[in-house]
Amino acid sequence: MRTPAPLRARLVRWLAASVVAVCAAAGLTALAAAPASAVETNVWYRLVNDASGLAVSIENSSTATGAKALLATPSNATNQQFRFVDAGSGYYRIEARHSGQVLDVYAKSTANGADITQWTSNGGTNQQWQVNTQSDGSVELVNRNSAKALDNWEWATTPGSRVSQYDRNNLESQHWKLVPIGTGGTAGNGSLTDANVQFYGRWDKDDAAWHQMGWAGGYVETAFTGASIGVKLRGAIDMWYSIDGGAETWMRGVSGNVTVRSGLSGTHTIRIGFRERAGSYTGDPSFGGFILASGGATAPTVRPDKHIEFVGDSITVGQPNANRPFSTYAWNSAEALGASHMQVAEGGACVSTTDCRGMVDWFLRTTNQDANDMWEFNTYETDLVVINLGTNNKVSAAQFQADYILLLQRVRQSYPNAEILAMGVFRERLLTEVQNAVTNRNNAGDAKVHYVDTRGWVDPATDTSDNVHPHDAGHAKIASLLTPVLDRYI
Repeated sequence: MRTPAPLRARLVRWLAASVVAVCAAAGLTALAAAPASAVETNVWYRLVNDASGLAVSIENSSTATGAKALLATPSNATNQQFRFVDAGSGYYRIEARHSGQVLDVYAKSTANGADITQWTSNGGTNQQWQVNTQSDGSVELVNRNSAKALDNWEWATTPGSRVSQYDRNNLESQHWKLVPIGTGGTAGNGSLTDANVQFYGRWDKDDAAWHQMGWAGGYVETAFTGASIGVKLRGAIDMWYSIDGGAETWMRGVSGNVTVRSGLSGTHTIRIGFRERAGSYTGDPSFGGFILASGGATAPTVRPDKHIEFVGDSITVGQPNANRPFSTYAWNSAEALGASHMQVAEGGACVSTTDCRGMVDWFLRTTNQDANDMWEFNTYETDLVVINLGTNNKVSAAQFQADYILLLQRVRQSYPNAEILAMGVFRERLLTEVQNAVTNRNNAGDAKVHYVDTRGWVDPATDTSDNVHPHDAGHAKIASLLTPVLDRYI
C-alpha cells in the first residue's frame, strides 16, 4: 500500500499515539527498538522514505547552519548524500556530504513536528541518532535527545515537503531505505575511459576520442572534487548543465575546452547534455570528457535501478520549446520516479517508413544520423518502454496498425523483460488501431504490453503552442498524468 490520504495519515498517527500512551500507562513498551543496524561508516548513503520514495535533501544545497532538511526527488546531488559518523553508545551523527554539517533537531526540541536542519557538529544529543533495522530492510532513525523518529511529515509525496521528528509508530513515514552512493571507490580523471563517468541514453562510442549523443535526451553524469569543472567539446553545440541537482543552465554555441563552474570546494555532481541534432540544427553533440582542476578527481555514483526509454516524435523531443529535453513530459515523469531515461525520438517521426522517419526501423539504431549503426540492446537493462507515435501518420489505418504491431514485436525482441506502454495519440486519432495492436500482442501471450488512454490529457487550445505541440506547461500537465501510470509498472 502506498501513501494514505492526509486524513487517513492523521488518523493513523492518532491511533499510533494512542497505542503508545495506553501501553505506557500499563507499564508496557509499545515499540521495542529493533537491533541497531550495522551501517558502514565509510559509505555515503541516500536516505529514501518508504512512504513517498523521496529522499532527504538539504534545501537548495545550502552550506549555512540551520538550512532545513526537506524531501526531494532522489538524485546523485551531494546534498542528498549522508554518512554515519560513530558518536558512541550505539548512536551516530548523520553528516551531509556537501556541507560537512550534521542532521540536527532544531533548538534541541522534543516536540512532534520539530524541524530537522543541518548544523555544525557540536556533540549535542539532538545530533545523535540510533539506527534500528526493520523487517523490510529499511531503518528507523531515533533521535537521542527526543526519543522521536525521523519522520516524513504528514506522509507528504511532494518534493520540498518537510522532514521532522514524531513519536515512533513503526509506519512507512518513519522507515528509510539507506541507498549506498559509493564506498569511495577509485578516483578517476574524467576521461571517456573513466568508469566514474556515467552515460545515459544511446551514445555512439565508435570514436575513442569523442562520444556522440545519438538521440534526444541523452546525458552524462559524474561526481567530482576540485575547484572547477569543465567539459571537452569538439564542434559548436548548445550544451546544458546541472550542478548538484540544481536547475539546468544553457551554454549556447560553445566548443573546445569549456569551463562550466569554478570557485568550488568539496564534492559535487555534474550532469550535462546537448540539444538534439535534427532538421536544420547541425550542432555537434560530441563529448570528450570532463576537465578537472589540479588535484581534482571524479568519484563513483550509483546508477538508478530503473531505466525508461521513450519512443516518439517531436512531442516527445519537446519541440519547439527552448528548454527541451528537460521540460518534456518524458524527462519529468521519469525524474519524478527517480529513474534514468532517454528519448528515442525525432521531429516528424512516424511508426511506418512510408515517406517518413519510421520508428519501426529507426528504433533499432544508435543514432538518428546513421541507418547502418545498429544499437546494442545489451548495453544496459531497460525496465519500461513508452511509445507515443501516430501524430504524423502517412499511411492507411490498416497499415499503421500492422506496423505498430511490428514495432511492439521489435521492442519485445530488444527488451525481453521490459513493460511496454503504448500511449493513445494526443490528437485522439488512430486510437482504435493502437488498442488493436496492444490486443494483438496480448493475445499472442505478451501480458506486459499495455495501452494508456490519454483522451482528455491535452487541450489543443490551452496546452499547446500550435494546436499540436504542448508548451512547457502542457508537458508538465502530461507528466503529472503519466507519472502515476508509469509508477504502476516500474
